[in-house]
Amino acid sequence: MKNTDIRLFEGTSALAPLEQLTEEFAKEKWDARLIPGLRYAPHTFNYYIDFQRIPEIFRPVVKEHIKCKLTTGVSASTLHRCTYCLGNFLTFFVQQHPHAQTLQTLSKQDIDMFILALKAEGDVHGWKDNNQRIHNHISYLEELLCYLERVQSPLRPTDPTARIIWPSHYPRLHQQPRAQVKYIPQTVLNQLDAHLQHIHPTYIPIVILLRASGWRISDVLYLKLDTCLEQDGDKFWLVGDIQKTRVLGHKNSDYQRGRSRHSHPDCMGEVAVHS
Repeated sequence: MKNTDIRLFEGTSALAPLEQLTEEFAKEKWDARLIPGLRYAPHTFNYYIDFQRIPEIFRPVVKEHIKCKLTTGVSASTLHRCTYCLGNFLTFFVQQHPHAQTLQTLSKQDIDMFILALKAEGDVHGWKDNNQRIHNHISYLEELLCYLERVQSPLRPTDPTARIIWPSHYPRLHQQPRAQVKYIPQTVLNQLDAHLQHIHPTYIPIVILLRASGWRISDVLYLKLDTCLEQDGDKFWLVGDIQKTRVLGHKNSDYQRGRSRHSHPDCMGEVAVHS
């Protein structure tokens, strides 16, 4: 497969000068398309990492933390979620401590109160995945606190992170067995088939590929017309990059589809749902 290493970062300015990158980092919203090497879904309309929800006193250090995370190869969506969660906590902290200019007084009790606030918000909205939401907030906050400790930031808490965030602060998450695959119910697929005439012709090929391959929709949308099919005799292979696991040139054939985890053993028409 040609130029797979380049196609992963399509849309970014891979040769942008350092000055342009420095200018982007000075903004309150970073555009993922202007940050070389930052992975993002090209079909999304949200290309931005927004720091405007971070209280101004903490905004510079959060930016430095996010720049550090950039080097680990995370995606733009992860950085967006991280800044969102940190914005929620730091706004909460400032509300609880209006005169605070640092996180020096941050304590376990602050984390307890923040979790209670997240639980209350989840109850109001009826969010079924609120435990995952709480887990994300605590995880990203712990990352930030560890970063502040490591760089010896003057904004860091007086207490070490281990005394502020306890293992018990992380809610238990319902984990499905690895071998278990979720499927779209056949009744839903039947409705889709019955109303295909209402789908715009542009999207019909996408529906066909989703049904035939079991790939994530983001990976289907990454496929390129000139490289997505390979032929070996009378067998055709669907070829593309799996963005979530960063597998380049992944192949899926008709035979594989019938025997893989993407297909239901009793109903070949069912489609796997990927997270």
